[in-house]
Amino acid sequence: MKTTKAWYQKWWAWVLIILGALLIIGIINTPGDTTNTQATATKKVAKKSTATKESATATTYKVGETATIDNVQVTVTNVKTATTLNSNDPKTGNQYYTVTVSLKNIGKDKVSYNPFDFEIKAAGNQTSLDEFNMDENNQLDSGDLTAGGSVSGTMTGQAKADGTVELIYNPSYFSDRHLTFKLQ
Repeated sequence: MKTTKAWYQKWWAWVLIILGALLIIGIINTPGDTTNTQATATKKVAKKSTATKESATATTYKVGETATIDNVQVTVTNVKTATTLNSNDPKTGNQYYTVTVSLKNIGKDKVSYNPFDFEIKAAGNQTSLDEFNMDENNQLDSGDLTAGGSVSGTMTGQAKADGTVELIYNPSYFSDRHLTFKLQ
């Protein structure tokens, strides 16, 4: 006679229980949550209306202007263009852009930064600033900024030589919120 195990004795039941528990913990522990549900609901409504205002008034900043997102002040301080880099030529129709940025944490919490938070956009193509420039000794690395901390560094990438070229800063992979700086 064949006996079947109870549902709680099967391995897949425990996998589902663990995944469900992790999902619930992840939902409960989202950043900025408070124990007061009314305050949380008010914050969410305020964030949603702020995001709507930001997307409705999408601003493009110029070199030298400071913009703020997620308690980080971002300034593009310098842009250099070049037709060769480390004795290498860019792709046909492109040129190299070396961008110097400054980041400052104006919040109370630690903020992470990474050169991959930045992309260069030209002619509908958005690419990473992942070229290594031997002439620049202040490459932007990844790290954390404590409250009041600041960092500056350079990043190099290639994009079309003509037309509008923009630097996009997106501090969160999971969000569409970003800053745009016009480089050319």
